[in-house]
Amino acid sequence: MSRSLGTFEKNWTLDCVCDECNMHFANTLELALGRDSREALFRIDLGLKPESGASELLNRRIKTTLRDPGPFDGVRVLMTPSDDGTAIVPAPVPQVGFRREDGSWRFLIEKEITPANVQEFKALAGEIRIHGVGPDCERLRQRLTALGIDFVERYRALDQPITEQSTLTVQYDIDVDETIVRAACKIGFNYAAKVLGCAAVRLGSFDAARRFVRYGEAPVRLATVQQLSVLVGPGAESSRIHACGLGWDRGHLVVLVSLFNEITYGLRLCAAESHEFVPSRHFFDPLTRIISEAGVGE
Repeated sequence: MSRSLGTFEKNWTLDCVCDECNMHFANTLELALGRDSREALFRIDLGLKPESGASELLNRRIKTTLRDPGPFDGVRVLMTPSDDGTAIVPAPVPQVGFRREDGSWRFLIEKEITPANVQEFKALAGEIRIHGVGPDCERLRQRLTALGIDFVERYRALDQPITEQSTLTVQYDIDVDETIVRAACKIGFNYAAKVLGCAAVRLGSFDAARRFVRYGEAPVRLATVQQLSVLVGPGAESSRIHACGLGWDRGHLVVLVSLFNEITYGLRLCAAESHEFVPSRHFFDPLTRIISEAGVGE
């Protein structure tokens, strides 16, 4: 289990991974999983990482939007540490909003203002809003002009509060892309190496799964991802435990990895009969730091 997802008593480690692969996984897959995913937000929510860690989120796969009945409804925000460091709060960033013909808005932060993204708005005569502080507005205006979008400023609102409500609603849109899936499947492959033994997963029948984790290559679909809890019984819904398990599905050995009991990833390891490998399930509790094996019927 990646250290970013918790440290555990009598923690499991593997000594059969080469330094090159270890470094590759740390700089690519694990970095994305730990700082740019649903799991990254759970790390902060559960205290595995302090609130100040919000400043380290990469925000490439996490899109955060303000939902508020005021004039800032729909604007993009970044979650940042509060001034006292005890919470994470939404902070608006420089952006441009385009009103579509159907009345809906699309907001683009500065790095998203590209020729491809603004193409659909060149022929529209709809409202455009620029949100920013100080020189942000003029810089964004010049950027639009350079992309062929000119407009006449009708009014300017200064020093506006982000909301007049007592609370804010923030919507997260999270892209679970192949990098995140591979990062979770890497955990599953490591789990298989630990419970089956290194010699087993070095077999050629595991090569397709191995190459998917290491290089993203897959001649057929090997991985799945679902927003799914694998736990049952009292307290299962609110649990934030990790779970790993090996089993069979239609003639294949598969591994499931459920992180924070929220998103479950699956990886088809190899073709195998049920008598060839012993099934197993283990729980990794990031709060109590205990690793436990599932008993019969669990």
